[in-house]
Amino acid sequence: MTRRWPASGQPAILRTSGVRLAALGAAVAAMGAVIVFVVIYYGTLGSLRQTLDASVTNEIGEILPQGPATPPAVAAIAIRAALAQRPSRIFYALAGPNGAPLAGNLRLPPPAPGWHTLDAPEADAFAPGVTELRVLVVRLRGGASLLVGVDGTMIRRLNDLIRRSFLIGFGLTLSLGLAAGIGFGRKALARVNAVSLASREIMAGDLSRRIPLAGTGDEFDRLAETVNAMLDRMQHLMENLGAVGNDIAHDLRSPLARLRETLELALRDPDPAAAGAAIAEAIAQVDGALALCGAILRLAQIETGARRASFSDIDLTDLLDRLVETYETVAEEAGHRLAAHVPRGLAIRGDAQLLNQMFANLIENAITHAGSAARIGLVARADPAGVTVRLTDDGPGIAPDRRGAALRRFGRLDPARHRPGYGLGLPLSAAIADLHDARFTLDAAAPGADRPGLAVTLVFPAGGVPRPG
Repeated sequence: MTRRWPASGQPAILRTSGVRLAALGAAVAAMGAVIVFVVIYYGTLGSLRQTLDASVTNEIGEILPQGPATPPAVAAIAIRAALAQRPSRIFYALAGPNGAPLAGNLRLPPPAPGWHTLDAPEADAFAPGVTELRVLVVRLRGGASLLVGVDGTMIRRLNDLIRRSFLIGFGLTLSLGLAAGIGFGRKALARVNAVSLASREIMAGDLSRRIPLAGTGDEFDRLAETVNAMLDRMQHLMENLGAVGNDIAHDLRSPLARLRETLELALRDPDPAAAGAAIAEAIAQVDGALALCGAILRLAQIETGARRASFSDIDLTDLLDRLVETYETVAEEAGHRLAAHVPRGLAIRGDAQLLNQMFANLIENAITHAGSAARIGLVARADPAGVTVRLTDDGPGIAPDRRGAALRRFGRLDPARHRPGYGLGLPLSAAIADLHDARFTLDAAAPGADRPGLAVTLVFPAGGVPRPG
């Protein structure tokens, strides 16, 4: 059943992983920017404020040599002397108990004792260019108050600069992150839409359709390559399905027709001996049909990969030696000569029964189709690429344009089907080789010769580790 995701009010691009990841990244970057801002803001302004506070504290120490017990008259003399010597941006305000100014260059009622940050009135300033003061107010004995302050305008300007920089940086970070997310999302959405379009066309019956590649080698391209390889395999299987159905019907029709004819003759012939012979013939025809069905089922089981679970270490040298010893006599009886060169110590991982069947099929195929007085050779070797087994004969071979048909199920090179068999020997061998991750190729044993022969080459991977089933 096809599952449809519930509709959402959000645009499709906002539901893409690219946009969501970019938004998450932008949020994390924004949080990092906030943390950096806080550290810089309080670190810089705090350090500058401490410097100003130290200047104010030192100045008060000079104005009040006796601390709060210093008489206001002495403080007033010290303030006048300081203003005469240092006409800098240091501000003083000495007020009596009733708030009346006694000395200083700042006409401002002193606030409560302690540290303060004073802002200048909007229409005026404490001095040209001075709009903020950092002040300390000390209460003297007798009720007088002393205010000493320094220019804090720089703190305000730096504060404004840091805030503006943060807002600009924060805005740029979010904008770039979201813009990148939307861009990535559009690209990802376009790729997904292309995959969806190709998938719909494939489901509509166009098995030649493939998922387009962008050529960037990214994860989408790697996924598309994998899916396209799967589609190639599916197309190959579907194309073979129709031909296989026709071939199965053709191969079953002959034994079934002969079976019907045999039974009809037995029905008409009153001789019990003839009836017995007809029944025996009928059983032979049924056995042939069952053998065909068994071969088809065996091939299907191999192609599913279920037999990988029974893989074990195989002594390939011993397996090939036993097969050669068995078929040497069979080849001689057919007028052929079978020669083999198998070195010691060849080992792979696989299913011994299937490997034995595969090599037996190939040797029997060479004995059957290599013509008369053929020379059949079997050579095996090990190299860094793996274990290679090559079976050759000097018969008529298979034309290059017919080798694909020879590897197809029921792909018999004799269209009239005069020769025995069902055309499953080479396809079954190729399927067993594929199960073992072995490369299976057909080529001419002696290219250009009158009798080019056939060479079947199998290359088992080094280490013999099968892929997961």
